[in-house]
Amino acid sequence: MNNIITKPTIHSISFLKNDLLVSLNNDRLFIVPLEKFPTIQQLSLEERNDYEIIDNSHLSFLAIDDVFSIEDLIGL
Repeated sequence: MNNIITKPTIHSISFLKNDLLVSLNNDRLFIVPLEKFPTIQQLSLEERNDYEIIDNSHLSFLAIDDVFSIEDLIGL
């Protein structure tokens, strides 16, 4: 029997008032307090919506130079 373990990937993100919601390709949803990521927390709503998911495993915002890995976001 072949058990293939695949690393989860970022499907999408969204924001609540004080949280980042990270939706993964395996249907899991992580709610991450923005206080863990001060540079994201300081972004305006417009800047938060100007993001890109890179290679399904990294998150970048055009207004800042930081790049966040899936491990950074959900603590793998």
